[in-house]
Amino acid sequence: MGIFSSISEGWKLFKDSLKVIGKYPILLAPIFLAWIIVAALVLYVVYLFEFPEPVSLIILSVYLILVIITFATSLSNIIMLEFVQQIESGRKISVLKALKETFIDDFWKVIPIALIWAFVWLIILVIKVLTSKKRGGGKKQLTAENAAKTLGGAKAGPFSWLSLGLDAFEKFIRMFMFLSLPAIAWEDKGPMTAFGRAGEIIRRHPGQFFTTYTLTALAAFVMAVPLAIVFYINSTGVSFSTAFWICVILYEGMAWTFSNYLEQMSVGLLYLWHMKWVKKGAKGELSSVRKPDLLDKYYELKS
Repeated sequence: MGIFSSISEGWKLFKDSLKVIGKYPILLAPIFLAWIIVAALVLYVVYLFEFPEPVSLIILSVYLILVIITFATSLSNIIMLEFVQQIESGRKISVLKALKETFIDDFWKVIPIALIWAFVWLIILVIKVLTSKKRGGGKKQLTAENAAKTLGGAKAGPFSWLSLGLDAFEKFIRMFMFLSLPAIAWEDKGPMTAFGRAGEIIRRHPGQFFTTYTLTALAAFVMAVPLAIVFYINSTGVSFSTAFWICVILYEGMAWTFSNYLEQMSVGLLYLWHMKWVKKGAKGELSSVRKPDLLDKYYELKS
């Protein structure tokens, strides 16, 4: 019964993440802004940036690019978590206060998170490159169509089980990092303590964590289906207008935003539930403690 209970609780966390966004759509705003930064950086690197010749400098350049991506993503999630803290403290959402907390109190704590995350991601990418049969064919012109295909992953290499496994591990690392962020945003902890909290939660509540992991992966897959259909139709020789490809890019931005939101909110609610469970003595199952709900009048983070 313990396993099925954990799966059920993970499903509730995922379902609650969907419900919350209906009342607080502003939670998506910082993540969408991060996508704009990430998308612009990716397109610049793919179509305009010239990598230096030595392999060591190429690796360093890629690492710095990944640091910018992980830092922008982490910082946007911190802002969202500051919104959540305001909600769960019984206060109205204040963008200015959330930005103040993020850039004054949390900014420097996020840097180690981004550096470590980017380093692990770099290793994954190196393995993918070394094991891939696909080779680059030179830079192409930056058009709306090419941009949409790049951001949508249409230019990725052929399927392989190794690549699938690396993608799954990459997602695990990303959700681990997301699980560490509430410790920084809500409890003012440092990055190392935040990592420890994330590891403890996964160890104590693996069923809930991996259920949200699976459900968010399924959600991302569903959102990717329309893109796969468009790319397939295009590959058969059907051409689309520039306006159509711009709409595809906007859809990709919304899909990326929503996918990251679901991952962060699901593990954020799990973190909040764990905090409440610990305050109650950390005994028994997680379900023995009332699940936090951002839509009720019980304020879990009210001091």
